[in-house]
Amino acid sequence: MRILWNGKLSQSITPTRGVRQGDPLSPYLFVLCMERLSHKIDEACLSKKWKPIHLTKEGLPLTHLFFADDLLLFAEAESRQIKVVKECLDDFCYSSGQRVNYNKSIMYISSNVDRAKASLLSRKAGIPLKQELGKYLGIDTIHGRVTKGRYQGLILRIQKKLAPRKARRLSLAARLTIARSVTSSLPTYTMSTELIPSGVCKNIDKINRDFIWGEEEEKYKMHLVAWDKMVLPKKQGGAGLRSLRQANLAMLAKGGWRILKEKDSLWTKVMREKYGRGQEDLNIIRPIQGSSFTWNSFSRAANLLRKGCAWNIKKGKHTKFWLDVWILQVPLIDVAVSTIPSDIEGAVVADFVTQEGTWRTELFSDLLPQDVLQKILSTAVDNLSTEGDTMFWSASSDGKFSAKSAYSLLNQHTADPDEKHWKTIWQLPVPERVRNFMWVTLLGKIVTNLLRFSRKLAPNSDCVRCQGQPESILHILRDCPPALFFWTRHVPGPKQHTFFSADQHSWLRANLAHTDIGSLGMSWATFFSVAVWCLWKNRCTFVFKGASAALSPPTLAHSIVAKAKLWHQAWEAPTLLPNNRVQPATRVLASIGWNAPPAGWFSLNIDGASCGNPGPAGTGGCIRDSSGKWITGFVGNIGSATAALAELWAFFHGLEIAWTRGCRVLRIESDSKLAIELIQNRHDQVHPYSTLISAIRRKLSQNWLVSITHTYREGNRVADWLSKHSLVYPYGMHELANPPQGLGNILLEDSMGITFERRIVATSSTSSPSSTPM
Repeated sequence: MRILWNGKLSQSITPTRGVRQGDPLSPYLFVLCMERLSHKIDEACLSKKWKPIHLTKEGLPLTHLFFADDLLLFAEAESRQIKVVKECLDDFCYSSGQRVNYNKSIMYISSNVDRAKASLLSRKAGIPLKQELGKYLGIDTIHGRVTKGRYQGLILRIQKKLAPRKARRLSLAARLTIARSVTSSLPTYTMSTELIPSGVCKNIDKINRDFIWGEEEEKYKMHLVAWDKMVLPKKQGGAGLRSLRQANLAMLAKGGWRILKEKDSLWTKVMREKYGRGQEDLNIIRPIQGSSFTWNSFSRAANLLRKGCAWNIKKGKHTKFWLDVWILQVPLIDVAVSTIPSDIEGAVVADFVTQEGTWRTELFSDLLPQDVLQKILSTAVDNLSTEGDTMFWSASSDGKFSAKSAYSLLNQHTADPDEKHWKTIWQLPVPERVRNFMWVTLLGKIVTNLLRFSRKLAPNSDCVRCQGQPESILHILRDCPPALFFWTRHVPGPKQHTFFSADQHSWLRANLAHTDIGSLGMSWATFFSVAVWCLWKNRCTFVFKGASAALSPPTLAHSIVAKAKLWHQAWEAPTLLPNNRVQPATRVLASIGWNAPPAGWFSLNIDGASCGNPGPAGTGGCIRDSSGKWITGFVGNIGSATAALAELWAFFHGLEIAWTRGCRVLRIESDSKLAIELIQNRHDQVHPYSTLISAIRRKLSQNWLVSITHTYREGNRVADWLSKHSLVYPYGMHELANPPQGLGNILLEDSMGITFERRIVATSSTSSPSSTPM
C-alpha cells in the first residue's frame, strides 16, 4: 500500500496487523469480499446448477440478497440444490477464511412443500427449519395475517422511551422534544413498508399524549391542547408533532413513488412484474385481491399519490388535456365552465399546440375559467424535445417527492391569521421552554384559576393574590400588582394606554409583532416573552411555595431584566451557543449600476415580474451595445406564473431575439440568482420547469459566445421597468424597435454610468459580478 499525502505518494507499506474492529474501512472490505460469493452464485446459475426462484412465471430470477453480513439465499426445495448451495458456501469460506454459523442460520421452506421433505432438506443442510424468517434488517418478515399483536414490540419500545416516570421532572418543552424524536425515529422503517393498524396508531398517539402532559396510570393530568391541534405544523399553531396514521401514509406514498420512478431498481422490478400486470404510471399502485400485505400497504397510499402527482409537459403527446392532472391538482374537466365536446374530451395536450409551440387558445378559451387559462398560457411546450412527458411531485417546489411534503399535503388547512405570530414565537432567540410557554399562552391554555374553575377543578376563579379579581391570563401577565409594577416602568408612556386597554388576544399579538430593537439591545418581542414567562413562574412560586418564596415586585422587575440580558448575551455569543444562531453574512456598501459590455459585445438585460407569485406575470428585456445604444427590446405577457417562471421566460425570449438579431457575442444580465442556478446547474427532469429550462439550454448551446452574469436591481433597471409594464400589452411577446416612452431617463443614466449605493454580501470578488460563459 502507498499513502497519498499532500499530493505525493509515500513509500510502500506492507500491512501486517489487519483491520481493527470498528475501522471505517472494514465495511468496504467486507462488501468487496462478499462480492466474490455473489460471483460464485452467478456462475452456478449460468451453468444451470443453481435454480433460482421466480415470483411470477416470466419474472426475474432471484438467487440472493446481500446486506453486509446478512444473506438471503433463494433456491428450489430439492436435495441437489442444497448440495449446490453448500458447495458455493464452502468454496467461498475456503477462499476467504470466513465461516458460516449454520446453527444461527434459518431455513424457511414454502408451505406447499411436504413437511417430511422439508425436514429432510433441513437435516442435509444442517440449518434449523423455521416457520418464519423472523427479522431481516430490523423488520419482521410477514408470513400470514397481520394483527395488532405483531406490533407489540414496537409499542413496548416506544413505551420504554416515553415512560411517564421520565416526564415528572421535565418541562413541557423537553417532553415535546423527546416525543418528536421518538415518534419520528423508532417506527420509521416499519412505516415505510407496512400499513400499521389504526388501533396501534391510536395507541402510540395516546402514549405520546400521556407523556407530553405527564399523565400516569390512575393519575389524570389536564391536557391543555387538543391532539388535533398538536399535530398541526408550528406555523399553523401546532406543536409540530405527527399523527402516526398520516405519517404512515406519507411514508408508504414514498415507497409508491419509488415504484413509479425507480424502474431499474431490483425490488421495484419484482413488484412491477408481480403486481403491475401491464399497467403503467399511477394505475400500477392499486389494491389487488390476494396480494401481499406490503403491496396492499402501498396501495392504501394510492389516493395520496394521485393527489400530489402531475404531468410535466414536454411535447404533450402522452398527457390527456382534459382528463390528466398537469396544470392544476385536479383534471381540467373538473373545473370546466361548460360541457366538454365529446370529440376533444380524450385529446392530448399536443392537439392544442401549434407547430411553433404556441397554444391554440380558440379550442379551449371558452371552456375554462380565466385564471386557469392564464396558467396554461404560461406553460411551455417543447416540440423539439426528444423526451416523453414525465411525472413530477406537485407538492414540492423542485418536483421531487419527500415524505414531509406528502404529510403536508395530507394536512392542508386554510390560512391561519396568526401565522406570522406563530413564526415569531418559534424563532425567538430564547430558551425552548419560553417559546413553548408563549405558544400555550397565545392559544389561551395556561392553567389559571379561571381555566381550572371552568373545568370544575377549582372552587372559584379568584386570583390568589388579589382576592376577588378573576385570575385570567391577562390578569396574571398584565394587570396583577407585580405585573402592573413591572410594565408601568418598562412600557413607554405614550404607548401605555394602548398597552393596558387591549383585550388578551390583541395584547399578545401586538407585542409579538413589535420586533424593533429596544434600549436593551434586543427586540421587544423577545423582551416581552421573557417577561411574561418570568411573571408566570413567579405566580406559580407564590401559589405552590407561599408568599415568602415569591419575589417582591421590585426584585422581580430587576430579575426579569437581568435574565433577559443574560439570555440575550448567551444567544449572541457564538462560542457559548454555536448551534442556536446563524452568523449573519458580512455586508459592505457597494456602488451598483449598469456596466457597458466590452467593445464588440452586446449586453442583454432581462427580468421577470409576477403580481402575486403566482399571479399575472410578464417579462422584459433590452439589448444594448458597448456604447449603451439601444439595439432592440421586448416585453412579454406570459399569463399567470410564479416569479421564477417569469424569469425563465425572460431568458427564453431574450435569447430568441438576440439570436434573430445576429448578436453572436452576448452578455446576459439578470437579477434572479434562482433562475441562473436552474439554467447553469444540472436539473432533474421532474422539475416543474424542466421543459423551459431544457429549451433555454438548447438555445445556449448554439454556435455563439454567451456569458451569464448576476447583477442587482440597480444595475438592471431597464429590464425591471419593461417587465413591470409588460402586463399592459396583450398576451404574447412583443419586440420593441425603439425604447418606450418613459424609459429614456433610465437609459441615459445607465449610459452615463450613474450608480446607486446598496449593501451587499461581501465576497472575495465583491467589486465584480460573477460571470459564467455558456
